[in-house]
Amino acid sequence: MNSIFKFVLLAVVSFYITESAIITNEESQGQGIILNPGETLILQCNNTDDLSAKIQWLKNGQPFNASDERVKEEASNNSLIIKNTIESDCANYTCKSANQEALIRVKSPIKIAPVDSSRNVVQNQNIVLLCNVTQGTPLPTVQWLKEDEPLNMSDPRITVKSDYRGVEATELTINDARFDDRAKYTCIITNEVNSANATILVRVKDKYAALWPFLGICAEVAVLCTIIFIYEKRRQKPDFDESETEQTTENKSVVDQDDKNRDVRLRK
Repeated sequence: MNSIFKFVLLAVVSFYITESAIITNEESQGQGIILNPGETLILQCNNTDDLSAKIQWLKNGQPFNASDERVKEEASNNSLIIKNTIESDCANYTCKSANQEALIRVKSPIKIAPVDSSRNVVQNQNIVLLCNVTQGTPLPTVQWLKEDEPLNMSDPRITVKSDYRGVEATELTINDARFDDRAKYTCIITNEVNSANATILVRVKDKYAALWPFLGICAEVAVLCTIIFIYEKRRQKPDFDESETEQTTENKSVVDQDDKNRDVRLRK
């Protein structure tokens, strides 16, 4: 029994030594390196059992593209240098040496594209909300909230789509908008490095909202026309009465003058 225990203990110790034979330039071994695209990435591995041992580098298990001018291997200090990094440079890098290897996970923090602070949607139209992840490795997860509470994703009116990288639920669609859909919607994006969020206020307007002002204007025009018509009608009536009075007076004066002339002729 003791011999079996010693053999197992020796195997465990040997395995531990083998695993720790290659030291990387990670701040904490096995925790990876955080990279902001655009910076220069430097990876380094050293074989503590044989400092002169050659280091071979792999990216996601595959050799590097030798035609990429951004990538340079420094044999003098067993390092891999990538300049002007991009998001796709975040990956799993393996350094191999003398049948031993170590994995360095290069990760990037999450960034979200700017979103509008509010959105107006007409009743019965579809509400489409985007939470575009421009950066983040490993692939993050997305959670949607409505007024700080988890959104009911089982609602048959709700559908989600993934982006081109495969990040799920970056596009949220609520079909046939209702008044109770008016709320603050928040997307929370999370990966191993950090988390980010964006909030948008959705307002749902009455589908006849544009009709009411038009009807109000029509009513105002109709009332105004009626007032003008009545005013003109009343103004024309006194004028007509006055003209009739003047005409009667003139006719009476003519008759009186004729009578006077007749009297004068008779006296002669």
